[in-house]
Amino acid sequence: MSYYSVEELALKDDSEEEQIRTRKIFEDLKLRGLRGEKLLEREKEFLCTLLKLTLYKDDGRPEDFSICNDFIFRELYLTYFHNDLAGPFYKAKRGKVVEVEDKEKFKDLKTLQVISDKWQKELAIENHKDQILQELSAETRKDLKALDKKYPKLLRRFKKKQDDYRLQKDKLILQSKFIYLLTKSVMEDYHQADFEIPFSGEILEFTSYSLIHITNRHYAQHIKNNDTKTYHYKNFLPKELHLNLKLILVEIDKLNVIDISLTNNIIFVYEGVFYHLWIEKKTKQVKGKSNVLFNRIQSFYPIYDKNKLREIENEYTLVTVSPKLDVFKRS
Repeated sequence: MSYYSVEELALKDDSEEEQIRTRKIFEDLKLRGLRGEKLLEREKEFLCTLLKLTLYKDDGRPEDFSICNDFIFRELYLTYFHNDLAGPFYKAKRGKVVEVEDKEKFKDLKTLQVISDKWQKELAIENHKDQILQELSAETRKDLKALDKKYPKLLRRFKKKQDDYRLQKDKLILQSKFIYLLTKSVMEDYHQADFEIPFSGEILEFTSYSLIHITNRHYAQHIKNNDTKTYHYKNFLPKELHLNLKLILVEIDKLNVIDISLTNNIIFVYEGVFYHLWIEKKTKQVKGKSNVLFNRIQSFYPIYDKNKLREIENEYTLVTVSPKLDVFKRS
């Protein structure tokens, strides 16, 4: 089965010719969706967005198509959780941004609660065929276990603590669903070569695990509420993270100051922020070769701790790569 490329799904201009082209794609995806055929995440996004924007009643709405369930979830999640459930809340409707009324807000939050309960059951399964879901569910179960320790059953006998626990639990569960859809989208939208980074004579691989681990632990601080971690606030958006890291690491590698066979981490400064990148040797199955070793990007986060920064500056030498980029090599 052939799928529409990222370029084909992009609206180039508002000409009549372009509207005819995108309308044909819309009709095709709608028909395939009704037949129950598989659509990529970007195709679902395209179809459901146009269903939301169309002025033709006969086209239907996203709520009329089960294939738009994840689209609806993403919109609700971003509406209410982008600012940690702190209102007022706004939605885009027919080209206008309007404040969400209390009645609609109550309905939306109830929908998110239903989604959370259903997704929790998915996370409890330990043998998913879907590799992304398998990796994500393992990560989220760790988070939920840590939450249970923070709110033991005895403490949850008090209503306020029970409410706090339930809210934090729903945050973790809904964030994991959002990360799942994000990861699927990223892995579908790019070629394998985009996730392979040549460095120090070897290849560093940015895998679905890399994206899951990094976004789950080092983004959305108000969701995680974990002071032991540091969080990304600028420079690196999850969707382009693998591309950004590839550009940076390729530039660093030109200086030939880091031998990846002698270290499992790289420390660099980008636009004034210190970052730590960790790499692990892992094993994977390759057809015709059985198990092979590879370098997986394990974690990536900013460093803010002053003691850690002093330690780095004492043990490493700073080397300028470009006006925006410096890298540390061991002294």
